[in-house]
Amino acid sequence: MGSVAKKGLQKYLLQLQHHPLRTKAITAAVLSGISDTVSQKLSGIPKLQLRRILLKMVKDPLFVLFLVDFIL
Repeated sequence: MGSVAKKGLQKYLLQLQHHPLRTKAITAAVLSGISDTVSQKLSGIPKLQLRRILLKMVKDPLFVLFLVDFIL
């Protein structure tokens, strides 16, 4: 498992060097989806609201990209 994680990290860092904005947007989407899933589970919602999770995964990276484009 250690070598798989190490290879994954190396590929991630390589993508981060070559395509920083895209990699950060995808990372933001994944982390947003994970955090919303965990928060729904902790709040006791009996069934996950997949539409809500997907909307957060699309909306949050777009917001980040907009801010970066606006600032630069």
